[in-house]
Amino acid sequence: MKLVIFDFDGTLVDSRKLIVESNRVVFGQFGLALPSEDASFALVGMSLDRVLLKLIGPDAPVKQMAMAYHDVLPSLRADEAFAEVPFAGAAELLAALAERTDVRLGIATGHVSQAITPALERFGWQKYFCTVQTADKAPSKPHPGMLLQALSEAGVAAEDSIMIGDTTFDIEMARAAGVRAVAVRGAIIARTSLRPPVPRWW
Repeated sequence: MKLVIFDFDGTLVDSRKLIVESNRVVFGQFGLALPSEDASFALVGMSLDRVLLKLIGPDAPVKQMAMAYHDVLPSLRADEAFAEVPFAGAAELLAALAERTDVRLGIATGHVSQAITPALERFGWQKYFCTVQTADKAPSKPHPGMLLQALSEAGVAAEDSIMIGDTTFDIEMARAAGVRAVAVRGAIIARTSLRPPVPRWW
């Protein structure tokens, strides 16, 4: 493999507390009933606008709520009680892969650029990735757009690439792009066989 593309939430980091608290804050601001954790976690990986449409329905004030999420995320990430936490071994894996001259790394996430960039900078990971694909650059997973753009930016063929994720959205996206896929054992939801408790990196 010449290009290894990672999902973020549930694959590299545990973001459950951040998701739950940001939902509590934003849904409260708009006077909306808080969705269950299972319902929210089942949609992780999709872009925020699609998540909100599925949780609330076609009358959801999507644009206003998305802005509220973007406003609240920095303060929540600054609080250790809610910030994402890298899974054991994730940082070591990225560092080891980044040292190789025959492999490049990428990210494909449902976050928008202004949300994922601070997270990568906080962990010191931004230097590892030659391509970072986000929901404001391509259609939401499982559409293959993110991966197709990643391949183009990296100059790597689909058959020489691999997508690592923890949801069916990641696997379906990879298949649609002609990219090999690997499912890891994530921590966010238990709705599929892809998500028993915690990723293990060997």
